[in-house]
Amino acid sequence: MVPQSDANTVLGCVEHAFATHESHREPSVEFKSTGPSPWPYAQDWAQRAVDRPEGAPIPPYVPITVVPEPIDYVSFAVGVSLGRFGANAEGILDQALTTALPNGILFIGPDGSGSIHHLDCRAILDAWKEHGAEVGGADDLPTYLRKSFFDFHKKLYENRPIYFPLSSAKKSFVAFVSIHRWTDDTLTVLLADHLVPTRRRLEGELDDLRTAKASGNKAKAEKRFVEVQKLLEELNDFIGKVTDIADKGPPPVDEKTTKREVDARFVMDLDDGVMVNSAALWPLLEPQWKDPKKWWKELANAQGKRNYDWSHLAGRYFPKRVRAACVADPSLAVAHKCFWELHPAKAYAWELRLQDEIRPDFTIDELASKEARIRFLQDRPKEAAQIVADEKRRRERKAAKAESDEPLFEQGEAESDEADDA
Repeated sequence: MVPQSDANTVLGCVEHAFATHESHREPSVEFKSTGPSPWPYAQDWAQRAVDRPEGAPIPPYVPITVVPEPIDYVSFAVGVSLGRFGANAEGILDQALTTALPNGILFIGPDGSGSIHHLDCRAILDAWKEHGAEVGGADDLPTYLRKSFFDFHKKLYENRPIYFPLSSAKKSFVAFVSIHRWTDDTLTVLLADHLVPTRRRLEGELDDLRTAKASGNKAKAEKRFVEVQKLLEELNDFIGKVTDIADKGPPPVDEKTTKREVDARFVMDLDDGVMVNSAALWPLLEPQWKDPKKWWKELANAQGKRNYDWSHLAGRYFPKRVRAACVADPSLAVAHKCFWELHPAKAYAWELRLQDEIRPDFTIDELASKEARIRFLQDRPKEAAQIVADEKRRRERKAAKAESDEPLFEQGEAESDEADDA
């Protein structure tokens, strides 16, 4: 260790600068709102402070901040409207404010219709008014959101986005949905509140255009009629895909993809992570995000290292395969909460161990685990007694090691661990 004078001063400045930086970096759990960052300057200043000649005074700390990019303000505003962040630096919200968009859905149609002019989108409109020219170039706000925003968002969150862009084939109709506000009926709400009403409006416009063509304004009406017909075809295709996934689940990617074993409504489980949840929505995400299509094929085929049978979503659409995997692998049984049912002896052994390591009354709680525990103790008393005896010896060895000056591992074990690490 090399003594460093003024170490506390340097550390204090660095810690404050980093905290400020994280409070202004959107993907951070410490994020509050978009703002300037002194972090690059602080790192350079700290290096100069540490490297200064012995006896020299510490250089003055006069931070130069890096200002956010214009897109950062727009991104923050999208998060405010979707209910992810508070507009007044409240940071990440556990529960969306009443001023956020209903159901965490930002829907944009081809002509700028949808949620964008909703009062709950005021934050986005204000940010675009100030920064839109630099962010979108020649695009207006609806066009930018439909066609360009997700590329920035995906990169910002390192390919684990928190707003899913459910999109029609040509991105004429896009619904950004906050995964943290996703509920079991989100796709149904999207259909009822946004997609079906938009279809009715387009169908009504087609009827009006038919009348206009018959009344003499044929050329202009004919051109718009063709445009609306194409939009309606795209929307109907989108509605069909949303309906199928909402009611039955995702289709296979191609002929080499294993078909789902059962039909089941899509239910998001955040414990599965962004990758697995997006995989099941691949037909709705493909126009803007290609990876989920690949991930669904891997999940459906479950081959080699690309095996996601630990996920709840795999158990939902491939219950027979996942059940068999749980029988063979106790760790998967733990993930799917059937550990006591399928591996009662191991469950009992782990309960006893965790009662020592976590708390004396710890239990592995699953559906019917209490009954499974009673049945195991009644039907297999000798095996249960042996497990108790083994756990007692383990605790005695643990206590003896704690009281001695011996290393935690024997020499042979340490060497073995080092070899394994190598």
